[in-house]
Amino acid sequence: SEWPRLLSEFGLFTSPLRSLTPAADVFSYTINAPLFSDYSIKKRFIRLPKGKKAIYHPTETLDFPEGTILVKTFLYPADLRRPDQDQRILETRLMVKQADGWKTLPYVWNEKQTDAELTVAGATIPVSWVHTDGEVKNINYLVPGMNQCKNCHMRGDQVSPIGPSARQLNRDNGGVNQLTMLSAKGLLEGLPTHPSEIPKLVSWEDETGAVAGRARSWLEANCAHCHRADGAGKTSGLHLLASETRSEEHTSELQSRGLISYAVFC
Repeated sequence: SEWPRLLSEFGLFTSPLRSLTPAADVFSYTINAPLFSDYSIKKRFIRLPKGKKAIYHPTETLDFPEGTILVKTFLYPADLRRPDQDQRILETRLMVKQADGWKTLPYVWNEKQTDAELTVAGATIPVSWVHTDGEVKNINYLVPGMNQCKNCHMRGDQVSPIGPSARQLNRDNGGVNQLTMLSAKGLLEGLPTHPSEIPKLVSWEDETGAVAGRARSWLEANCAHCHRADGAGKTSGLHLLASETRSEEHTSELQSRGLISYAVFC
C-alpha cells in the first residue's frame, strides 16, 4: 500500500503509456555496455526531483538526490530483425531513492499493454520471438520480486543502482553527449570541464574495437555488480569493475590459490 499499484500513477510517461514517451521532467538515456538479458531490448529513463542535482563520480554511479526515480523497461519485438516493430513490453523496473535508501519496484505489463501493475513477488512470462537468424526462440522470462533485486544491487548493506555511471553515460544520445546535457540543464554537478577527464566504457558489441577494452566492458556490465570490493562476490578477491587497476600478478595469485580457473588480462 506504500507504493502506487499502477505504473501510470507515477506520471513518468505521456499517454498512451505504451509509447514510453517521457514526460517533460523525465530524461531518456542509453549506456555504452548493457547487461545481456536474454536478447531483450531495454529503455532507460531518469526523473530527478525539481531543483535537485546528481553529483558526478569518476568510478561509481552518479550520486542521485533523494526523490530520484530510475526507470528501466524490458521489451521484445516479434522479430529481432525488425526490432522497432511489433514490440511487446514485459516489465518496468523502478528504483526510487528515499531518505533511508533505494527501493526497488517491479511492474508487470498487462496483455493489452495499457498499464503495468506492481508485482511484489515477481512473475514468469512465456516469450517467443524470431531471432536474427530467422529461428524462433522460446523462453520463460523471469521478472524478479522486490527482494530478488537485492541479489545484484546490494553494495555492502545498501541497495544501489548499477548502470548510470559516468563511464556508462559518457556517450551521445540524439547528437548530444548525455553528461554534458545533464550538466547544461543544471541537473549534474561536478562534471570535469575537459572531456578527456571523463572515463568511458567501449561497447563490448563493437567488433572493431580492441579486445582488452571490450572484455573490461563485458565484465563490468555482466559480472562486476557482484565481483567488486563491496559486492556479493567480494570474498573471491576477483574484482571486475573496468576501473580496477590491480596487476596481473594479483590475478595470478588468485589462480594459484584456486580461487579462479580462468582470467582475462586487460
